[in-house]
Amino acid sequence: MKKLSLFAMAFLMTVSAKADFYIGAGYGLAVNEGSVFENGIRSKYEDAPAYSLSAGVVMPIPLFDLRTELEYLRIRPDTKDLGTKQLDTLMVNATGVIPFIPFIDPYVGFGIGYGRYDHTNTSAWQYLMGVEYAFETNPFVIGAEYRYFKLTDDCGKRENVSKYHNSTLMLKVKYMF
Repeated sequence: MKKLSLFAMAFLMTVSAKADFYIGAGYGLAVNEGSVFENGIRSKYEDAPAYSLSAGVVMPIPLFDLRTELEYLRIRPDTKDLGTKQLDTLMVNATGVIPFIPFIDPYVGFGIGYGRYDHTNTSAWQYLMGVEYAFETNPFVIGAEYRYFKLTDDCGKRENVSKYHNSTLMLKVKYMF
Protein backbone atom coordinates (compact mmCIF):
# COMPACT_ATOMS: atom_id res chain seq x y z
CA MET A 1 0.00 0.00 0.00
CA LYS A 2 2.85 2.40 0.81
CA LYS A 3 4.49 1.71 -2.55
CA LEU A 4 1.24 2.41 -4.38
CA SER A 5 0.76 5.69 -2.47
CA LEU A 6 4.31 6.80 -3.19
CA PHE A 7 3.94 5.92 -6.88
CA ALA A 8 0.65 7.85 -7.10
CA MET A 9 2.18 10.93 -5.43
CA ALA A 10 5.27 10.83 -7.68
CA PHE A 11 3.11 10.39 -10.77
CA LEU A 12 0.86 13.33 -9.87
CA MET A 13 3.85 15.57 -9.12
CA THR A 14 5.47 14.82 -12.49
CA VAL A 15 2.32 15.45 -14.52
CA SER A 16 1.05 18.41 -12.52
CA ALA A 17 3.27 20.88 -14.39
CA LYS A 18 1.80 19.84 -17.76
CA ALA A 19 -1.66 18.62 -16.81
CA ASP A 20 -5.04 20.24 -16.36
CA PHE A 21 -7.18 19.25 -13.39
CA TYR A 22 -10.98 19.32 -13.34
CA ILE A 23 -14.07 18.60 -11.31
CA GLY A 24 -17.36 17.70 -12.93
CA ALA A 25 -20.96 16.62 -12.55
CA GLY A 26 -23.39 14.81 -14.80
CA TYR A 27 -27.08 14.04 -15.07
CA GLY A 28 -28.74 11.60 -17.43
CA LEU A 29 -31.05 8.70 -18.07
CA ALA A 30 -30.07 5.08 -17.43
CA VAL A 31 -31.90 2.76 -19.80
CA ASN A 32 -31.87 -0.26 -17.52
CA GLU A 33 -31.61 -3.81 -18.78
CA GLY A 34 -31.57 -7.12 -17.00
CA SER A 35 -33.86 -8.36 -14.28
CA VAL A 36 -34.10 -9.04 -10.57
CA PHE A 37 -35.46 -12.20 -8.94
CA GLU A 38 -36.53 -11.99 -5.28
CA ASN A 39 -38.75 -14.25 -3.21
CA GLY A 40 -40.09 -16.06 -6.25
CA ILE A 41 -40.88 -12.85 -8.16
CA ARG A 42 -39.00 -11.85 -11.34
CA SER A 43 -39.17 -8.18 -12.29
CA LYS A 44 -37.60 -6.02 -14.99
CA TYR A 45 -35.86 -2.73 -14.23
CA GLU A 46 -37.43 0.54 -15.33
CA ASP A 47 -35.39 3.46 -16.70
CA ALA A 48 -34.04 5.78 -14.01
CA PRO A 49 -32.10 9.04 -13.56
CA ALA A 50 -28.32 8.75 -13.24
CA TYR A 51 -26.07 11.21 -11.38
CA SER A 52 -22.28 11.48 -11.39
CA LEU A 53 -19.55 13.49 -9.68
CA SER A 54 -15.97 13.33 -10.92
CA ALA A 55 -12.48 14.70 -10.47
CA GLY A 56 -9.64 14.08 -12.85
CA VAL A 57 -6.53 15.10 -14.70
CA VAL A 58 -5.92 15.63 -18.44
CA MET A 59 -2.37 14.85 -19.57
CA PRO A 60 -1.30 15.87 -23.07
CA ILE A 61 0.69 13.17 -24.83
CA PRO A 62 1.57 12.92 -28.55
CA LEU A 63 -1.48 12.48 -30.83
CA PHE A 64 -4.12 12.70 -28.09
CA ASP A 65 -4.81 13.68 -24.49
CA LEU A 66 -5.05 11.01 -21.81
CA ARG A 67 -7.65 11.69 -19.14
CA THR A 68 -7.94 9.76 -15.89
CA GLU A 69 -10.69 10.39 -13.40
CA LEU A 70 -12.30 9.16 -10.23
CA GLU A 71 -16.09 9.09 -10.55
CA TYR A 72 -19.00 8.50 -8.21
CA LEU A 73 -22.10 7.22 -10.03
CA ARG A 74 -25.58 6.88 -8.48
CA ILE A 75 -28.63 5.21 -10.03
CA ARG A 76 -31.90 4.27 -8.31
CA PRO A 77 -33.68 1.88 -10.70
CA ASP A 78 -37.33 1.03 -10.00
CA THR A 79 -38.77 -2.40 -10.64
CA LYS A 80 -42.39 -3.08 -11.51
CA ASP A 81 -42.99 -5.50 -8.64
CA LEU A 82 -40.10 -5.20 -6.17
CA GLY A 83 -39.72 -1.47 -5.52
CA THR A 84 -36.67 0.76 -5.89
CA LYS A 85 -33.15 -0.68 -5.86
CA GLN A 86 -29.98 1.24 -4.97
CA LEU A 87 -26.76 1.39 -6.98
CA ASP A 88 -23.73 3.42 -5.88
CA THR A 89 -20.38 2.98 -7.63
CA LEU A 90 -16.89 4.40 -7.42
CA MET A 91 -15.19 4.10 -10.81
CA VAL A 92 -11.69 4.83 -12.13
CA ASN A 93 -11.97 5.86 -15.79
CA ALA A 94 -9.32 6.33 -18.46
CA THR A 95 -10.26 8.07 -21.70
CA GLY A 96 -8.43 9.14 -24.81
CA VAL A 97 -9.41 12.62 -26.04
CA ILE A 98 -8.81 13.23 -29.74
CA PRO A 99 -9.00 16.96 -30.62
CA PHE A 100 -10.42 17.11 -34.18
CA ILE A 101 -11.82 20.63 -34.27
CA PRO A 102 -10.75 23.48 -31.96
CA PHE A 103 -12.81 23.46 -28.75
CA ILE A 104 -14.65 20.20 -29.66
CA ASP A 105 -13.15 17.04 -28.18
CA PRO A 106 -14.53 13.54 -28.85
CA TYR A 107 -13.36 10.79 -26.50
CA VAL A 108 -13.59 7.05 -25.85
CA GLY A 109 -12.66 5.20 -22.70
CA PHE A 110 -13.06 2.43 -20.20
CA GLY A 111 -13.68 2.32 -16.47
CA ILE A 112 -13.48 -0.23 -13.68
CA GLY A 113 -14.58 0.08 -10.12
CA TYR A 114 -16.47 -1.00 -7.05
CA GLY A 115 -20.24 -1.05 -6.79
CA ARG A 116 -22.77 -1.47 -4.03
CA TYR A 117 -26.07 -2.78 -5.31
CA ASP A 118 -28.88 -3.08 -2.77
CA HIS A 119 -26.54 -3.94 0.15
CA THR A 120 -24.38 -6.30 -1.95
CA ASN A 121 -20.77 -5.42 -2.87
CA THR A 122 -19.57 -6.14 -6.38
CA SER A 123 -17.17 -4.93 -9.03
CA ALA A 124 -18.26 -3.06 -12.15
CA TRP A 125 -16.97 -1.93 -15.54
CA GLN A 126 -18.09 0.51 -18.22
CA TYR A 127 -17.35 1.72 -21.73
CA LEU A 128 -17.54 5.48 -22.33
CA MET A 129 -17.78 7.66 -25.42
CA GLY A 130 -18.73 11.26 -25.79
CA VAL A 131 -18.01 14.72 -27.07
CA GLU A 132 -17.16 17.90 -25.15
CA TYR A 133 -17.11 21.59 -25.98
CA ALA A 134 -14.55 23.79 -24.20
CA PHE A 135 -15.44 27.47 -24.01
CA GLU A 136 -12.64 29.72 -25.20
CA THR A 137 -13.10 32.47 -22.63
CA ASN A 138 -13.91 30.58 -19.44
CA PRO A 139 -12.87 27.37 -17.67
CA PHE A 140 -16.15 25.47 -18.21
CA VAL A 141 -16.58 22.45 -20.46
CA ILE A 142 -19.95 20.95 -21.43
CA GLY A 143 -20.52 17.57 -23.00
CA ALA A 144 -22.75 14.65 -23.86
CA GLU A 145 -21.79 11.08 -23.06
CA TYR A 146 -22.95 7.54 -23.72
CA ARG A 147 -21.88 4.71 -21.45
CA TYR A 148 -22.53 1.00 -21.20
CA PHE A 149 -22.35 -0.03 -17.55
CA LYS A 150 -22.36 -3.56 -16.11
CA LEU A 151 -21.97 -5.16 -12.71
CA THR A 152 -19.51 -8.06 -13.06
CA ASP A 153 -21.32 -10.38 -10.64
CA ASP A 154 -24.92 -11.37 -10.29
CA CYS A 155 -25.92 -9.67 -7.06
CA GLY A 156 -27.88 -11.39 -4.37
CA LYS A 157 -28.02 -14.65 -2.49
CA ARG A 158 -29.29 -17.99 -3.72
CA GLU A 159 -32.94 -17.32 -4.55
CA ASN A 160 -32.57 -13.51 -4.77
CA VAL A 161 -30.48 -12.69 -7.84
CA SER A 162 -30.07 -9.49 -9.85
CA LYS A 163 -28.44 -9.16 -13.27
CA TYR A 164 -27.88 -5.45 -13.73
CA HIS A 165 -26.53 -3.50 -16.70
CA ASN A 166 -27.59 -0.32 -18.46
CA SER A 167 -26.97 2.11 -21.27
CA THR A 168 -26.81 5.69 -20.05
CA LEU A 169 -27.06 8.99 -21.89
CA MET A 170 -25.66 11.82 -19.79
CA LEU A 171 -25.10 15.57 -19.99
CA LYS A 172 -21.95 16.72 -18.18
CA VAL A 173 -20.31 19.94 -17.08
CA LYS A 174 -16.70 20.36 -15.92
CA TYR A 175 -14.67 23.13 -14.39
CA MET A 176 -11.01 23.14 -15.48
CA PHE A 177 -8.27 24.41 -13.15
